[in-house]
Amino acid sequence: MKKGLILLLMAVSQLSFGQYRCATENPEGSTHRPSAPAGMTVEGRSVITIPLVVHIVWHTQEENLSEAQVQSQADVLNADFRALNTEIPSVPAVFAAAVADMEIEFCLVATTRTQTPYAGIANLYANGQRRVCHTALGGRDAIDPAHYLNVWVSARNDGACGDGTFPENPQAPAGEQGVFIRPDCFGTAGTAAPPFNLGRTTTHEIGHYLNLKHLWGEGLEDPLCQSDDMVEDTEEQAYSYSDYTGQDCPTHPSFSCGSADMFMNFMNLPADRCMAMFTHGQKERAWDAIATFRPGLLESSCMPVGLQEAAPGDTPPLLAQNPASGEIALLLAEKEEYEIAIFDAAGRLVFSEPNASGTIYRISPDMFINGIYYIKIRNGRKIHTKKLIIAR
Repeated sequence: MKKGLILLLMAVSQLSFGQYRCATENPEGSTHRPSAPAGMTVEGRSVITIPLVVHIVWHTQEENLSEAQVQSQADVLNADFRALNTEIPSVPAVFAAAVADMEIEFCLVATTRTQTPYAGIANLYANGQRRVCHTALGGRDAIDPAHYLNVWVSARNDGACGDGTFPENPQAPAGEQGVFIRPDCFGTAGTAAPPFNLGRTTTHEIGHYLNLKHLWGEGLEDPLCQSDDMVEDTEEQAYSYSDYTGQDCPTHPSFSCGSADMFMNFMNLPADRCMAMFTHGQKERAWDAIATFRPGLLESSCMPVGLQEAAPGDTPPLLAQNPASGEIALLLAEKEEYEIAIFDAAGRLVFSEPNASGTIYRISPDMFINGIYYIKIRNGRKIHTKKLIIAR
């Protein structure tokens, strides 16, 4: 009885009011392993590269993270998802064969910065919409979420370091799909603070974005040792190890469900320094999730997207990458329709589109030569004029 009580207390420790890593709950709709379309399997494919757009939505100047801190997080992801992190040698021998190179890499294509009037905006809602995901609500609109992984870095008031959206979560519309990380839990430089100062919160939440579940289930709602993360090579366990955020990491072997727990797996919740690995089964599930639920990521490139800084109250349309060396991209408000006209420096009309829509509207550069152009964008009674420079 005493041992059972200890396990139960450890299982619910993440529900305390102190700081903790993950606010994501495993949705009931993601309990099955997805089936990949024909021809889309893990075997025989090259590495998947996922382009990242990082939105810094800051209320205090301390939350306006440096580019060095943003880049440090991208570096962590590329090490963790390729099994190149320095903790790999510490994985116990019994789990060594399960360590997987996920063959997923990340490229940082844009960082946006938006000052918000709302403290703790990351988990604030207005009319059922998550504020941080909408420029009009004090946050920043997602950039083409079908083709880019959007990461919002902003403060929150629930004590969690972050959360991530599962592919099948019906409560997260396309514009709110991505991961959400607290500034002091992001990257390894600047404001990143122990015990979450090695960038593993983002690694963990991207795991959720790729349909990976917590290894222990979801606490009180699941009977101990009877939950399943739908991955064959991660043994059942009874708790999250979220209480290991002090000086010490768990000691191997740690037993809870009749076998040693893989507490160092990235989908558990110990301190960053205690995390080390994904498994081959998690790799297969993540690749299947990309093929089934997020195939647009496979069509994207790592071409940088230059975005203007948004001041409080700024709304689309915004012009990306100006001067433009390739395609012209306009960032538009979701569910709005625009009339677009582009004129050269002499005032001649060189392009027109009466019905432009979509989060990103792309214009081929083939019809333009180097020089200065003016774009007029009409939305209802509002007309926006923007100066565009083409420089190849």
